[in-house]
Amino acid sequence: MRSKLYRLALFLLIVSFIPFLIFISKKETPPEKINVPQHKTQTVENFILKSSGKNRWQLKSPQAKFLDKNIIELKKTILVVFLKSRITIKAEEATFNRNLGQIRLKSVELIGPNFRASSPEGIYDLNKEIFKTESKCKIIYNKINISEGNTCTLDLKYRRAIIYGRVKTVIREELK
Repeated sequence: MRSKLYRLALFLLIVSFIPFLIFISKKETPPEKINVPQHKTQTVENFILKSSGKNRWQLKSPQAKFLDKNIIELKKTILVVFLKSRITIKAEEATFNRNLGQIRLKSVELIGPNFRASSPEGIYDLNKEIFKTESKCKIIYNKINISEGNTCTLDLKYRRAIIYGRVKTVIREELK
């Protein structure tokens, strides 16, 4: 009698494993991949990007085109840099590279509390707070003194301007 019970228990154990083995051995094919077209660019109206951290700035543009996740093309750009005093950088066109932390500007004008600078093109480094040009530049100090040159570097953090190549400076006396 005991051996019959053992055989019955063994038979029930084997029978209970059969559905499990069938379930395990059955392979399902993965779902087919669906090709969804991805948009290469995305355009945003009234674009505003604000910094976080110690280097404070705000980037505005009526139209921004995202070429990928790190490159943004901007039109009629306004970059406001908050240092000891507020400095505004305006440009007709700009390209912002998030990886490098740089903005390449075209037809650019910088406006500070006691200076005004302009250039056909330049690069502003958000981390170093330095604006560099590889084209002609013009800087007007205190609305009367003018400096021009082939290229220039404006260190906004330390309030320095370095002008290179064919430098021309006009210093006028302030009228009282």
